[in-house]
Amino acid sequence: MAVIGTGARRDEAESLQRSAIFGGKAHFHRTKNRQSRSVLIPKEVEEIALKVGMPGSGRLFHSCRSAFRSAYLRCGFDTPGQMTHILRHTFASHYMMAGGDILGLLRILGHSSITMTMRYAHLSPDHLESALRLSPLAQSGVFA
Repeated sequence: MAVIGTGARRDEAESLQRSAIFGGKAHFHRTKNRQSRSVLIPKEVEEIALKVGMPGSGRLFHSCRSAFRSAYLRCGFDTPGQMTHILRHTFASHYMMAGGDILGLLRILGHSSITMTMRYAHLSPDHLESALRLSPLAQSGVFA
């Protein structure tokens, strides 16, 4: 839930500390590119995060890799090296399909280049087909 809800990398979500959830944001400090970033989260998620967590360590989550792998394989997916990362791609796709902007996505995902973010911003085939309906020509009734 933390990965698909924030666009975080699996290791970022797994190392997330209770103390890094405040002000309506999840604050990621140990990122792949060594730059900290903060992502908005719903108030309900913040409240739950502050109530749960692993005793003593301050971490919010146990590693979920093996449990996720089992579920992933049972579903018949076959994308080597992309198991939990597919959730990050799903977040990015849904963000864009809901009207998010590419520069906002770049900041949320913590990428250093727009080229990398573009790899994540793929849309569903159904969403692409809606372009026909939403084009200026269709809206003006030229071809009605």
